[in-house]
Amino acid sequence: SGGWRIALNLGREPFTTMPRSWGSTGARFPLVMKCNFTDSKSGNVVTSIGGNVRYTVAEGEVVKPVLDGTWSLSNNRELSFSLTFPERLERNGVELGEMSTIFCEGLLFTKKDLDALDEDFYRARSITDGINAQVKESKRRREAPKKWNFSTNQWEQRYPNESYVSRFGSRLKQFYAGIVEESQNQKRPKPLELSLESGSFPGIDCDVYIKKGGLIKLQGAVTSRVIGTWSAEPINDNPASYYRPTY
Repeated sequence: SGGWRIALNLGREPFTTMPRSWGSTGARFPLVMKCNFTDSKSGNVVTSIGGNVRYTVAEGEVVKPVLDGTWSLSNNRELSFSLTFPERLERNGVELGEMSTIFCEGLLFTKKDLDALDEDFYRARSITDGINAQVKESKRRREAPKKWNFSTNQWEQRYPNESYVSRFGSRLKQFYAGIVEESQNQKRPKPLELSLESGSFPGIDCDVYIKKGGLIKLQGAVTSRVIGTWSAEPINDNPASYYRPTY
C-alpha cells in the first residue's frame, strides 16, 4: 500500500465545457485529503484515510464524507484514480453536486524511470557534443590563417578544402543530433514538476514521484469535463519545506 496526501485544486479551467456559471469568479476550491492506495484480490482501491475531507468556509469548518474509489496504472506511468463525494460541496462558486465522482489523471515516475531517462539524455547529449566538436574543428581548419610556402614563394591554405557535401552532411548531423537531444530532454520531468518527496506505491518495487498538474475530470452526460488540477506528496514524518511548497 501507499499513503499519499492528495491536493485537489478545483476551479474553472481553460476550454472547459462546464456551465458558464460554474467557477465563473475565477476563485479556486482547494481540497487536501490523505489517501491510501492498496491492491488486493478484490481490486485496486483508493481510500480517504478517515473517510472524509475537511475545508473551511466563512461559517467555519466543513466536514464531508468521501467514498472509496479505484485506481489503475498503465504502462507503469499513467496513473488514474477516482473518488466519490456523496454530499454536495461548494465554495467560492465552485460546486460538486451530490454523488459526484471525480477522476484524477496524472503521471507517475519511478526512481528507475528517472535514472533511465537521464541516461538516455546524457547519451544523446554526448553524441551532440561530439558532432559539435567536429563542426567546430572543421570551421577552425577552414578559417585558419594561410602559411608561407618557401618553395613556391607564395601563401597557401594551411589545410585542404573540405567539400561542400561534407560540410552540409556535418551540419545535417548536427541539426538532427540537436533534435534528438531536445526530444530526450523533453521526456524528462523537471525536478520542480515532481512531488517534493518520493514514496511507495502498490506493485512497484521502488519509490516513486508523482508529477504535479494532473487533471481532475468530472464525468458529464456525454464526455468528461476538466474541473481542476491535482498534485500529491507521500505521507511521511519528514518536515514540510517552506521553500518548495507543493500546494
